Amino acid sequence: MHVRATLEGSLSTMRPSEAEVARRLLRDLGCVASGSLRDVAASCGTSDATVVRACRAAGYDGFQDLKYNVLRELTSAGAAVPRPGSLIGHLDYADDIEAGLEASAAALPKAARLLRCASRVVLVGIGASHGIGLILNDVLFTLGKQALAVSDAQMLTFALTPPVKGLVLLAISHSGESQFPVRAIREARGAGVPTIGLSNEPASELAWGVDVFLPTQTVEPPEGSFSIGPRICQLAVLDRLVGCLKTGRRSLGSAPS
Repeated sequence: MHVRATLEGSLSTMRPSEAEVARRLLRDLGCVASGSLRDVAASCGTSDATVVRACRAAGYDGFQDLKYNVLRELTSAGAAVPRPGSLIGHLDYADDIEAGLEASAAALPKAARLLRCASRVVLVGIGASHGIGLILNDVLFTLGKQALAVSDAQMLTFALTPPVKGLVLLAISHSGESQFPVRAIREARGAGVPTIGLSNEPASELAWGVDVFLPTQTVEPPEGSFSIGPRICQLAVLDRLVGCLKTGRRSLGSAPS
């Protein structure tokens, strides 16, 4: 298996700190070929040990084993090895958006089918994720879907009050570990309500708990987390989801009776 596919396939079993390293390396595998362990750790804003743990979590013996496999692939493909100065450090939202759309591509049609068949949609999130839910709430209303963005237990209880037939719950959490969205997923599944999750962490409790998981691929800056980048990436994935939903509706409308 190629290095890129190996790293991508391991994200769902990695700890958040390891997954963050893997996401950074996926943006520029050439940095592994040209840089030392210390260089790569510094560019990721983390420790040497965390980089090594990420390599091992992906199935490699350590950083040198990963480096060997990257060099072998670059050499066999005839690719130029970048200079050490080109290590990760100038990422922008376009990189994250593209990676997130690619990572969520397989799950988007499944999520769109759930929403297409839903008569009501509950959108769960807190903080900035609640704001994303409010935006999607408005969009769904324009498509003729009843939607309700909830951010507290009382609203959730109201939303899950029987009958729940035709109800779908979509939970949003960048970390995937915010307790209210995770609780909402548990309660929804207990009531037999299909669930969709949107998160940056495929190994999170939210990701494991939903029927359909939509991953983003936001790389956090070494100097700290900022709320705008992750939300732009969430909106990009949801925009693509709405596009799938619209396409499906047109297809159904054009089908012969």
